[in-house]
Amino acid sequence: MVDVVPLAHKKNTARGIVIHDGRILLMERWRGTLHYFSIPGGGIEPGETPQQTVVREIAEETTVTVKVNRQVLEMRDGGFSHKIYLCEYIDGHPHMPDDAPEAAHGPENRFQPGWVSLDELPELPLTYWEPLREPLVNGLRLGFDGPVKIVSAKDSG
Repeated sequence: MVDVVPLAHKKNTARGIVIHDGRILLMERWRGTLHYFSIPGGGIEPGETPQQTVVREIAEETTVTVKVNRQVLEMRDGGFSHKIYLCEYIDGHPHMPDDAPEAAHGPENRFQPGWVSLDELPELPLTYWEPLREPLVNGLRLGFDGPVKIVSAKDSG
């Protein structure tokens, strides 16, 4: 069993699965002694739809432009919802812009967006996002019937 690491600032989020040339766009994270990967996205702002959040967050964090297609996954955790959408890659080369809020965190809390081979996905450390591994890998391999809802241990009690 893998330990699940809680998010530092919990809120409802929207995230985007972006596939391009056999690779998936992921955010690599270093937080203290932790090293893991997550699907890019972030908190849904007041007055914003989850789809708008996905487009905004991916552009802010990675400079990649996407079009949201459809929701394929949702992870519920302690009353919070993380909606995950399949997106179409439009343009861009992932990098963290200097003015992104994530760029200001410092060496103990770093973010690095990039393309990762789909073949590597089953073995990457996901920590908090571990409950998404199986439905994500299977959905990418077999197609998403979605949206598939995943409930963390906190919500299953």
